[in-house]
Amino acid sequence: MSTAAHTETSGAHTDTSGSTSPTRILFIDSYDSFSYNVVRLIEQQGTATHPVEVTVVHNDTFADVDALAPYLPLFTGIVVGPGPGNPENGAADIGVIAALFRDARLATVPILGICLGFQAMCHAQGAAVAELAVIKHGQVYDITVDAAQRDADIFRDYPATFKSTRYHSLHVVEPAVPAVVPLAHTADENGALLMAARIAGRPWYGVQYHPESCCSELGALLLQNFLRIAGGKRATLPSGSGIPARLRALQRTIDLTPIAAEEEKPADPADPAETDNRVPCITTFEAPTDPALTFRLCDALPGDKFVLASAAVSAHRGEWSVVAVPSARSVVYTHYAALRRTSVHRWRDPAVPVAAVAAALRAAEPLESSALTVRHEDRDAFWHTLGAVMRARECSARPDIPFVGGLVGILGYEMGQGVRPSEESGGDGLPRPDAKLVYVEECIVINHAAGKLYAIGHEFPERLTWAIVSVLGKVRRERRDCGESGASATAPGVAGGNGAWPTTLPSHISYDITLPDKDAYARAFAQCQRYMHRGDSYEMCLTTQTSVRPSAALAPWRIFQTLVARNPAPFASYLHFNDLVDNAHDNVPSFVSTSPERFLQWGADACELRPIKGTVRKGPAMTPALAAEILRSPKEFGENLMILDLIRNDLHELLPDVSVDEFMSVEEYASVYQLVSVVTARGLMASPYSGADVLRHSLPAGSMTGAPKRITVQLLQDEIEASLNSGVIGDESGTRGMYSGVTGYWSANGNGDWSVNIRCMYSYDGGREWRLGAGGAITVLSSLEGELDEMYAKLESALQVFQGAGQA
Repeated sequence: MSTAAHTETSGAHTDTSGSTSPTRILFIDSYDSFSYNVVRLIEQQGTATHPVEVTVVHNDTFADVDALAPYLPLFTGIVVGPGPGNPENGAADIGVIAALFRDARLATVPILGICLGFQAMCHAQGAAVAELAVIKHGQVYDITVDAAQRDADIFRDYPATFKSTRYHSLHVVEPAVPAVVPLAHTADENGALLMAARIAGRPWYGVQYHPESCCSELGALLLQNFLRIAGGKRATLPSGSGIPARLRALQRTIDLTPIAAEEEKPADPADPAETDNRVPCITTFEAPTDPALTFRLCDALPGDKFVLASAAVSAHRGEWSVVAVPSARSVVYTHYAALRRTSVHRWRDPAVPVAAVAAALRAAEPLESSALTVRHEDRDAFWHTLGAVMRARECSARPDIPFVGGLVGILGYEMGQGVRPSEESGGDGLPRPDAKLVYVEECIVINHAAGKLYAIGHEFPERLTWAIVSVLGKVRRERRDCGESGASATAPGVAGGNGAWPTTLPSHISYDITLPDKDAYARAFAQCQRYMHRGDSYEMCLTTQTSVRPSAALAPWRIFQTLVARNPAPFASYLHFNDLVDNAHDNVPSFVSTSPERFLQWGADACELRPIKGTVRKGPAMTPALAAEILRSPKEFGENLMILDLIRNDLHELLPDVSVDEFMSVEEYASVYQLVSVVTARGLMASPYSGADVLRHSLPAGSMTGAPKRITVQLLQDEIEASLNSGVIGDESGTRGMYSGVTGYWSANGNGDWSVNIRCMYSYDGGREWRLGAGGAITVLSSLEGELDEMYAKLESALQVFQGAGQA
């Protein structure tokens, strides 16, 4: 989208001594998921000599305007951001904002209200706020500036019409009160709607649309104009060194302490890590580009292994596969959020039985022994534990290889911010883990695009090298026998050794499958619609659970083989946490997935997210062109745009340089077409934050929650999904477990790559019961039939392995 140039710089105050002070803006955040897109856009209007500084507070930071008033002289102006809630409900919905525009002390303070802020401003002057007949979330419309208002005040240098994104269920009814002066309008099925206004006699302005959205035009110009207005109305700033401390005292209370900045924790007795930053041993092999090579190597490697592999290679996704092989040196870090405990021990240490772990987790005091450590810490502290682990092992080895050893594992949905942890217990007295990661030193890493294979270990990885040489030799013989000169003789997604991986499970095993109840889903869908229509949410990712109970024991690896053979995807995952020597499969977390969605990838200076929103089932009548037409409909466009703006916000809270590098591309997968965007944040090296900080801060994944994230997560967990899924899994907590979390690695050389846990199945008891999650984003444009079809299409991609080849 275009942005008009504006040569006048934003205002900055020059005091009588000639020095320049920054323009300071107070931003009032209503726990919205787009707030930091606005904050960064404000800051970007400053220059090196005329900076703009923004202080962010929540709408409940101050109990009332009396508490806010002493801080007002510190600021040039106030921006009241968007968010959920209705001004008609007063402080219960919007906190201090309800009284802000009614207080005479702010009569000369420049204020800009955006969406909710605009509604609150007009409502305080007597205008009514009502629900739209046809709600607009993530839709781009023409905004027309009233002719009499062009080239003046907030719309200076604007054209007659420009495009901007709308996210609102409510609107300001065109007021008859003279205090509200209309500035801009739009037109849709609801008729003519007020999109901007000012308050007569006061430097207060507001817009209903979202100028910060990546599909909005002229958002920067709007803020330049506001800063110019604010600069001319500046109050006298107090002098003295107390200003910075007073400003810091107002900041949001969320923990944004960088993981790397935490003080060193004491080493765990169970941790055999070297502290000399030893560079791993790396052996390179030429290899075929066929992704089936990964799975052939897995078959040749006996014992435990973790697989993060591509079964479908394409540009910018699925180029790499990782097979991580735990050993007696590997250390397991398991976090139980409800217990506020973390256990640490070596992989299958004979001195650490299940009973010892269960007892230590419930003990009143922490435990530190030569074999087992149990820390008493919450989720935030667990992240800093991981940071200490990685600092002790960080190295600069081969940054071009994404993984050279490091943490591999899974972070469940309940590790995300604002999500209440599950208290569900499993066998042997152990609770369900919320995070489980293993530091692995030996691994095989394959670059499918370049045809390179790397054997990596703390020392020369003899057992890996033997398997690699054996498999590569067999591939060469197959090529020679088949007269091929290119790819492996096997087809993608299958493995050699005994021939192709089977596309069906053993026929003598039956499966008791409990599917989501359609009536319960319909009730949950209606609840979502009610919350969105009243302005609590723009989009809600409603998810279901399915239970599958095999009639006989079946190894998770066997299920993974069939899932990959039937549904190849860029992010195939197999994690079987057989880390306790006497577990007897009573409490073994297992996870298998053929996910199409990368959540977050990072390197030394940049990180990338690839959100997927919008899904069309493949079929005989579904062509790529038709799928693209459907996926770019207003409904699907709005779904993707909302999550895209949400992700930009999550990144912007930590890093200023965020860009959308790919906008709503249609990608083809084995069973569906999907709408994908790419968002990149740069500047990690100049920032106190790392890729792991971005990971921690961005969870849960926006594509699995909706927006605004905070309130949407709470509504889904506490009021919607608890009843929807309790009949299937017997858990009324509304928790999702491994589903909707992320799986991946954090490498010792500073890289990371994590995929979203979708198209997956997981078990907490070694496979006696499998759970499958599936869902989709509900918007006001969704239909119950369409969402049910999409949910079952996604469920089918994993459920098909239990239903027999070719069955729906």
